[in-house]
Parts: sequence; C-alpha cells; structure tokens
Amino acid sequence: MMDIDAAQAVLDNSPFGPWWGFKVEAVGKGQAKVSLPQRPELFRPGGVLQGGCAMTLADVTCWIAIMSLFGEDDPSVTQQMTTSFLGPARTDLVCESTIVRSGRLIVYGTADTTDTAGKLVSHHTLTYIRPPERNGT
Repeated sequence: MMDIDAAQAVLDNSPFGPWWGFKVEAVGKGQAKVSLPQRPELFRPGGVLQGGCAMTLADVTCWIAIMSLFGEDDPSVTQQMTTSFLGPARTDLVCESTIVRSGRLIVYGTADTTDTAGKLVSHHTLTYIRPPERNGT
C-alpha cells in the first residue's frame, strides 16, 4: 500500500506538483487527504480562491486514493468530474477523497474540500477510466 512519503514523491516528481505546492496529509486504502496552501496568484478578484484550485485539489486527491489501491504506476485518468461549490474559500484548502467503487475499467470516487476552519467549500464526484493493458501492442 502507498504511504504518505511515496504519495508526496509522486506529486513532487510530477511536472505540475511543485508549482501547486500540494502536501499529502494522509493515505489509506482507497482514501487520501491532500492540502493546498493559498498563495496570492491563486486568488481571483474579491479575495476568493479561484474555483479551479478546489477542483484540481480534488482531482489530485482522488488520484492519490486510486494509487493507494492499484499502485503508483496505475494508468487511471479522469473521465468525468462534477463539482458543486458550496461557499467561498479564502484560506488553505484541505481535500479528503474516498474511492466508492473500483472496477477493472472504471473507478468512482468522491471528494470534499474544506477551508482551514473545516467549512465545506466544495463537493466533487469523480469517475476515472483505467485503460486496459495492451499486452505489448
């Protein structure tokens, strides 16, 4: 099973991870918790974090939860994501994701993103596709 250090290494070694500054907080079987520190360049006018921050964080957190089940080399990619924004975010964000169902080809999960006060700012449902092995072709 993937641990916090392995999950953090995946993000730190990805092309996008260091720019975002994700921090893996917890990893369990089919579960993950990742935080995103707020920075001035992530805010939109009005002093609110741009909504894509919560969406990106949810996608990454669910991806880590998938890797906790299938390993770091799992080829899963996001097929569909639905986000409901429930309130403004002005602080660091924390996301917790749970894999609800994992199949051979489809993985379905949910994610909740909160602010530092624990207020729910967005809820996400995510579907990933796991491309079948190609057997060398």
